[in-house]
This record gives sequence, structure tokens and C-alpha cells, in this order.
Amino acid sequence: MLQSFLTVGQQIITLYLLLVVGFVLGKVKILDDRASTAMSNLVMYVVSPCMMIVAFQRPLEREMLRNFGLVTGVSLLLHVVFIVVAVLLIRDGDTQQQGDLRFAAVFSNCGFIGYPLMAAMLGSIGIFYGSAYVIVFTVLTWTWGVYAVTGDRSQLRLKPLLLNPGVISVAAAMALYLCRITVPEMLMVPVRYLSELNTPVPMLVVGYQLSHADFRRALRGASAWVTLVLRLVVLPLVSLGICLALRVPHDLTLVLLIAASAPPAALLSMFAARFGKDTELASSLVSVQTAISAVTMPVMVGLAELLA
Repeated sequence: MLQSFLTVGQQIITLYLLLVVGFVLGKVKILDDRASTAMSNLVMYVVSPCMMIVAFQRPLEREMLRNFGLVTGVSLLLHVVFIVVAVLLIRDGDTQQQGDLRFAAVFSNCGFIGYPLMAAMLGSIGIFYGSAYVIVFTVLTWTWGVYAVTGDRSQLRLKPLLLNPGVISVAAAMALYLCRITVPEMLMVPVRYLSELNTPVPMLVVGYQLSHADFRRALRGASAWVTLVLRLVVLPLVSLGICLALRVPHDLTLVLLIAASAPPAALLSMFAARFGKDTELASSLVSVQTAISAVTMPVMVGLAELLA
């Protein structure tokens, strides 16, 4: 039992050491907002698509497709449960703050933090299955998530839902996979090099964001604490319980728990900026809970490694 927790903890500590580097670079002002934005765009538009291509360049097998569908179905179920729990338990007199808190509780940083850990623990197959969770995450963040942050149904549009880097990269990689198209090795070499940036660059960005976090703002009020406990403890445990009840295979459960136990999605800060909402609260929620997740994630993922 102890060995399971130590193995998971070692992988997560490695990632968070990279976060510390980003934190220090932010504090000494080597990294700034402009650099952080550029690095985030690099990950979204270049690194993540390359990572998807690497993950999906594998033989077409019926069992893998079945597992991909299973992860997609369970991911949808988990998100529905998350939304119901968040709406029932997170109540705040400030409607704008309530929307941000609900978003933070429901949606995890399954890409920036989830993908590197999936790759570290399971290799490219972890990214393959993890992308199923991210597909569900992407659809729901651009629908229910946008509504939670804005409170405005008119903001729900089909174009950003379909034409965003997450959906496009998975769709392109899946098309290559289903059509059994092998990318020439001459092209795959630089693609692999770029995909390997998926671990260090996102963690540097998160570390930089943490260097500007307002802990008092992120932990002010009972609703903020309820959000923190839901996102980092309760909902991951609920996810594990559902996976065990449905007898989801070990590796798939591990992927789902890594995604479900990650801190709030960095997309919350981007949505707050895009729609003219409280960016200070959004970024503080993401950064502070990311710091605390360094303690909670090893426990949650270790439980999945042990029990699944």
C-alpha cells in the first residue's frame, strides 16, 4: 500500500518541482504575463496537437476503441454528477462568484496537469485514453461552463465549441488512427520532440500563475472552502467509487482519477478574461488549489492505483 502512494507521489512531486521553477521565475520577473500567454498558446496550438498525434499513432485495435468509448461514457457520467453536486452545494450571495466557484469545482485541469501525469504513469496510451475525458471536458466547458461563468445563454455558440484546439487536435489524430494513416518517420521525429514539451511548459505556466495568486481571495468565505474540498477530495473520491462500482479496468480508472483529481481548469481564468468577469478571483482559485493539490493528488491517485 505504501509503495503505491510513494510511486504516485514521486511522479507528482517531479511535476511540481517544475511548477516551483515557474513560481521562482515569476517572482524574480524573468517570466511575465506576455511570456506566460505565449507559452500557453504554444501548448494549446502546437504541443498538444503533436502529443495527440504521437498518442494515436498505434495499430487500430477493437479493444482499444472499446476502452476509449468506455472512458468517454464514464467521463460524461462523472461530469454530470459533478455539475449536480456543485449546483446543490455551492451557494453564494454573489452570483458572479458563485458561477466561478461552481466552474472550479466541476472542471479539472485535465490537460495541463492531467496529461503530463498520465504520460508519466502510463505512457502514450494514457494520453490516448485521457483524450476521451478531455473531449467531454471540452464540450461541457464551452456549454455549461460558459453559462456558469457568464449567466448568459446568448454566449453559447457552436463555432467555439467545434473550432477550438482541443477538439480539432483530437479529431485530426483520431482521423489518422481510424484511417490507419502512418505519419512518415521524417515528420514524426520533430512531432515527438515538440510533444515532449507537454510536461515542462505547462507546469512552468502554472507555477508563474501561482506566483501571483491571492490566497486570501481564493479562500475567502464558506463557499470557497466548499469548492476546494469538492474539487480536490470529495469529487475524486466519488469518481473512484463510480469506477469501482462499474468495474472499470485498472488503467482506465487510473486515467479517470488523474483527470478527476486535478485542480481547477486554467480555462476558468481564460473565460473570465474573455467575458469581462473577475479575472483576479478566477486566477487565484486555479493557482491556490493547484498548490494544495500537490498534497491531495498523490493520495487520490494512489488510492486508485491501490484499489482499482
